Amino acid sequence: MRSRWTRGRVVAALVLVVLGAGIWFASSLQDGLLTYEPSRLVLDRRGAYLGEVPGAGGELGYWPVPYVLPERIVQATLVTEDRHFYEHPGVYLPSVGRALLQNARNVRVISGASTLAMQVARMQTPGGRHLWRKAREAVEALLLVREHGHEKVLRQYLAIAPYGNRVHGVVRAARLYFDKPVEDLSWAQAAFLAGLPQLPGRMNPYTEDGLRRARRRSHRILRALHAQRAFSREELEQALQADLGLVPRPQRMPEALHAVLEWSELARARSQPISTATLDLEIQSKVARILQRNLDRLDGAGAGNTAALVLDTETGDILAYVGSRDFFSEEHRGAIDFVKQRRSPGSTLKPFLYGLALEKGIVTAATELADTPMDMRTESGRSYLPENVNHTYLGPMLLREALGNSRNIPALRVLEQVGVEPALRFFEKADVGGISYEPDHYGLGLAVGNLHVTLEELTKLYLVLAHEGETRSPRRFVDEPVVPSRRLMTREAARLVRHILADPLARRPTFPVGSALDYPYAVAVKTGTSQGYRDAWAVAFSDRLLVAVWVGNHDWRRMNGLGGLLGAAGAVHEILDAVMPGWRPYRPVLDTFPPPAGALAIDVCPLSGRLAGPDCPHRKSEWFVPGTVPAESCPFHARVRLDRRNGMRAGPTCPEREVVTRVMLALPEEYEQWARRQHLDIAPLRESPLCPSRPEELEPKVAIREPKGTVRLLYDPDTPASASTLRLAADVTPSTEPIVWLVDGVPVATVTYPHEFRWSPRPGQHVITAAMVHRAQVSQPVTVVVED
Repeated sequence: MRSRWTRGRVVAALVLVVLGAGIWFASSLQDGLLTYEPSRLVLDRRGAYLGEVPGAGGELGYWPVPYVLPERIVQATLVTEDRHFYEHPGVYLPSVGRALLQNARNVRVISGASTLAMQVARMQTPGGRHLWRKAREAVEALLLVREHGHEKVLRQYLAIAPYGNRVHGVVRAARLYFDKPVEDLSWAQAAFLAGLPQLPGRMNPYTEDGLRRARRRSHRILRALHAQRAFSREELEQALQADLGLVPRPQRMPEALHAVLEWSELARARSQPISTATLDLEIQSKVARILQRNLDRLDGAGAGNTAALVLDTETGDILAYVGSRDFFSEEHRGAIDFVKQRRSPGSTLKPFLYGLALEKGIVTAATELADTPMDMRTESGRSYLPENVNHTYLGPMLLREALGNSRNIPALRVLEQVGVEPALRFFEKADVGGISYEPDHYGLGLAVGNLHVTLEELTKLYLVLAHEGETRSPRRFVDEPVVPSRRLMTREAARLVRHILADPLARRPTFPVGSALDYPYAVAVKTGTSQGYRDAWAVAFSDRLLVAVWVGNHDWRRMNGLGGLLGAAGAVHEILDAVMPGWRPYRPVLDTFPPPAGALAIDVCPLSGRLAGPDCPHRKSEWFVPGTVPAESCPFHARVRLDRRNGMRAGPTCPEREVVTRVMLALPEEYEQWARRQHLDIAPLRESPLCPSRPEELEPKVAIREPKGTVRLLYDPDTPASASTLRLAADVTPSTEPIVWLVDGVPVATVTYPHEFRWSPRPGQHVITAAMVHRAQVSQPVTVVVED
């Protein structure tokens, strides 16, 4: 009795174990068709290989099969893998029986009898090659065919089968080996691909032995297809002798690795497996070579790296994207993408400040701007004396020449009128990032480069000028929709700025004739040099292309006096000359950019910008938007009455016998010092003390004109004392009286008219006064604080 009870318990336990195993086995079976993350292939605009983002498991392919299955690849695959595919439910029993006999007779695995459905099951759930595994694959194959049907299982095989070189799926394989869609494969190519999944490692088409094995295998497949009457005997012979048309293994262009990373990251988010970039690798190669030659020319000038962008101005398409001189250079940190690095743009933002001033009606292209020393003050009371790059001043300049010559002081004066905050809002609307609105963060230094930008942001800004005041977003894919434009600047202002930047005469005398800024066709160009020669920039655009180049060092190291003209403008010029002939050659090249519509050409004095008068020795033509034509005649050239006894202005009380009249330069007082240094014969500002207009002016007095109020300066110990001075100037009556300048009560200089002195400051707080030498008059004191 006990024995029967024990046997019953054992049987029940076995039943439970078998039942549990069955349940586990059934639940572990895969009866669905899995989806895999496809790789993303990126081609240039001409179809050349740029790069590819791997898909599932770091592999390539897994691309969807066309809706209409390509007949040739289907027939070649079925004759190779499963001739009875549509005749069985997933397992072909005759093949199973034959395989069992062969394996038993040879005491090893000779045939696996795997159907196409079983191969799909194995690829979806990889595992070992043993009897239990075979049984599992067979069951899963039956389930797959029952649940999804033959065609979907066939599609799954064609989408995930391995074709060598990390490629899965026949669609990607056709692109890799033949660079064509799978629908366009010849019989020879279809047979070649159909044979690869059996031994993808041993039949690698990129090795000599692999290619030979793959060709032999494809010939057997072609003969099998002929035996099934897929094509005629003549077509068989043609296929056996045909050139396969294998293309070389795709290689990433070394000069485009930053572009590969940029476009690959963007392609990852796109739905289609193939994306066509706007890049043109032929142009990319030309640009990279030109940049390298440019650095070679600058050898010894301390330039270590470079970057460039080339865009189609009409569409915004990025045609070339060079992020550094050499991606693999450790010395110059070539892996850094300098297209995206924020750097000081130097003077390249000036055109937009002038454009805003023109738009607001603050200035015209003929407005006179003073290129003379100025005292800049911040909201916190700090003060410093800005300079031009070449440490010289050109006196009165018209806006056209001030922008063309890229003078710092006139640009600062324009920004002072435009306002820093409105300028920052403009740049923010133009997609310049990282802008701070903290008080005193930029100040007037915004005009000379203390708002850092990227090379890409700079191209966006200059596209606004190229498109007459409207934005044009850079495009990276040819099928990318054009972003609707936004107007950032009036058409008239943008056109006028563009006209100035393309005017070679406006760049004289700072930029010599025949420099890299002069072109035989219409090109608006601007250079930029950051403080300490750490960055050299040049941006130029024609009627069809925009080119921007940066030169500098990854660690912000100074270059040896290398600015935008010598460092970057030559490369920009060479790129434009190399690319322009082949870009839209059917369209005539513009010789000049047109002025604003409806603008009037008026003759003005080239010194004052006002209407040329009868005493003006020269005149020039300038464009004016309607309503902005000057009404005043030139006041800078006038007939001046002089006291022949001392050469000063003759007052109304001067005897006519002592008066002589001459045509002279009658410049405002702010130009007096500059004019004297230029040895110009200018009209005196002060009247003769022998016959003044108002006798009370003879009362002796002295007042400090510069500096004004309390001044705060920063002391730089590395700057020589001769190069770091503060201008002291006083108004003295009578003007013939000498004065002595005192710092903290100690005389530092005795001067006569015009009563000026350059003082070298030292750290500390100082009180400055001016006193007459022969009289008791002393000026009100001025405090200067020099901070370490």
